[in-house]
Amino acid sequence: MFLIELYWLIQAVAYWSLVLLLIPLNYLKKLMLFSFLGGFIYTWIVQIVAVNLYKGWIFASDILMIYNIPVFFTLSWFAVTTIYGYLLWRFPRYQLWIVLFFILWATVMNYTALSLNQIFLPKWSIPQTFMFAIFSHVLLLYAFKYLHHVNELGATETMLEDSFLLFKPEFGDIFFQTQA
Repeated sequence: MFLIELYWLIQAVAYWSLVLLLIPLNYLKKLMLFSFLGGFIYTWIVQIVAVNLYKGWIFASDILMIYNIPVFFTLSWFAVTTIYGYLLWRFPRYQLWIVLFFILWATVMNYTALSLNQIFLPKWSIPQTFMFAIFSHVLLLYAFKYLHHVNELGATETMLEDSFLLFKPEFGDIFFQTQA
C-alpha cells in the first residue's frame, strides 16, 4: 500500500499542520530554539542510541532515512515539541495535564506505528515507551523552563492544586483571556 510507505511523511505533514493551526507566528519564532533542541536534536540522539547502538527498535524502510532512522519521524517530533512548548508557555498552571497528554500521545503514536508495521520492537515494549516518555517530557519541561524563564513550570507547592482548577466552572474563562 503506497500511503503506508509514506507513513512518516504523512505524520510530519499532519503535525506541522497542527503547529500552523494552533500556534501564532510570534510564538513560533520564540519556540524554535527549544523545538529544535528538544524536538529535533534530542529525538535524533535518542533514535541513534536506541536504533543503532541498543537495537531496541527498528524502523520499516522509508523514503528518506539517515542512520536507519526516518527523517520525517524526527521532523514529526520537532513539530510535536513545538506544540508542547506552546501549551506549556500559555498554560503553565496545567502543566501536569499537558505533560500527561503528551506522554499518552507519544505512547499511542508508538503503538499505532507498531500496529501498522512501521516500527518493530525486538528489545523494547509499549510500557517502556510510556516510562521513557515520562522521563523525556519532564526533561523537556525543565529545559523549556530554563530556556524561556517560565517560573511557574516545574515542581511547586501549588502544582497539584493548580492542575485541578480544570474541574472548576470558571475553567473555560482561561481560553478567552487575552495576553499581552
